[in-house]
Amino acid sequence: MADYDDEPPFPALSPADVHELSEAAEEQQNALKQQAADALEDGQLELALERLSEAVALGCASALLYCRRAQLLLQLGRPRGAANDCMAALDINPDSGKAFKIRARARALLEEWEEAQADFQEGLKIDYDEGANEESLVVAERVRELRAAHAGAARQLWEVVGGADKGGILVREGQDLSSAQAPSRLSTGAIVEELELAGERLRYRRLSGSGPDEGWVSTCSKDKVLLQRAGPDAAEAAATAETGGEPPFPAMAPAGVGELSEEAQEQQGQLKQQAADALEDGDTELALERLTAAIVLGCASALMYSRRAQILLQLGRPRAAANDCSAALEINPDSGKAYKIRARAHVLLGRWAGAHADFQQGLKIDYDEGTYEESLPIAEKAREIQAAAVEKRTQEEERQRKLKEAALAKAAAAQAAATAQAAATTPQPSKPSPQVPAGAKGDGYKRCLVCGFRANTERDKQVHSGLQGHAGFYDAQGRLAKYTIMSKGGG
Repeated sequence: MADYDDEPPFPALSPADVHELSEAAEEQQNALKQQAADALEDGQLELALERLSEAVALGCASALLYCRRAQLLLQLGRPRGAANDCMAALDINPDSGKAFKIRARARALLEEWEEAQADFQEGLKIDYDEGANEESLVVAERVRELRAAHAGAARQLWEVVGGADKGGILVREGQDLSSAQAPSRLSTGAIVEELELAGERLRYRRLSGSGPDEGWVSTCSKDKVLLQRAGPDAAEAAATAETGGEPPFPAMAPAGVGELSEEAQEQQGQLKQQAADALEDGDTELALERLTAAIVLGCASALMYSRRAQILLQLGRPRAAANDCSAALEINPDSGKAYKIRARAHVLLGRWAGAHADFQQGLKIDYDEGTYEESLPIAEKAREIQAAAVEKRTQEEERQRKLKEAALAKAAAAQAAATAQAAATTPQPSKPSPQVPAGAKGDGYKRCLVCGFRANTERDKQVHSGLQGHAGFYDAQGRLAKYTIMSKGGG
């Protein structure tokens, strides 16, 4: 494993106090994203990372923006930084299949195989694609190898015995009782492996039952026992649960055999015929044994893997069947038969998105009416799941929008209150009273604004204004009085 402990510091995340970008900032962010895309197209990964980080630092980074930077970090050999960006993306959009898949690849580089497998499974559940599924199979095989290597090692198992009236027991993300709750409960009857025990708090890895794969739970609550140490029977049940109740996958063709000798070809042909005869007689176990013997000779064809997958499906081993179909598709990506069998395996495993995708691809390559009819209810199920995911995402976006609006309204109210308080405590300058010009002539009660002439009558005002060109008079109390402007020399 490469040493990733000396990675550079993680790139900065968006500032938490920026809730909305100005138009200018949005324009700048879009320009930086385009510059990053251009740099990436030119193969300048470091420049692309720099521009993308500048865009993120402006604020309000989307889940997609974090995923793009995570992919860059992965290409630059920085899996820890990539995983950190994926977690930020999932905080914004918990249904981001892209974020789960990138984090799975980062964890695989860090040899965190269990976590990588969990992320691949979640990502494929949200957004199935063939490439990621193939990657996940490699990781799953590594997990199986590691589990087998540690199968003999002593480990403490616990059984969930409480929470039956509530659908299981509460799981938290951290040891502290105030840490965030997991979205689902750990089911009563589940078997878990002890990873860490701190007083009455247990960090576990789930082996059977339903609920979060890992987390923290309380072994007891007041006078109620929630988990108890499991006995040998539970350990055996857990070992079965780890493979989904199926035996280990049958052996594959050895990778180092490039061509069979004539003798090996003849032997393989005989084994295939024996498998066909056994299948015709209804002896599926013998058929599986003979076909596996033919495959391990080497150079197995896509058709051989598809035939064995069909037998495995008949024997109730959908995981192994799906594994054989994936092997068949590596040899022949246009095998409609392999796609259809794997679709049926996905159905048995409840992987509706994967089943729908495989049925569609298989029918595109090799259409038949029976498979089409079989695919219709699966397509409906996949649509329902997709609609539910969209609805969930829409609700989350609406919740975030309302939170943002509430925060903005609160900030505006606080600003208005501060402005009002400042206005109330600041002394206002008094408005000066109009100064009445000192009198110059006459003894009337109205004075000229310009020279102070006193007019006793309206006629006096008109004459004065006409002769002097002065406009406007104050009355005796200093108020502006109506006036008439007359042309000089007017009557």
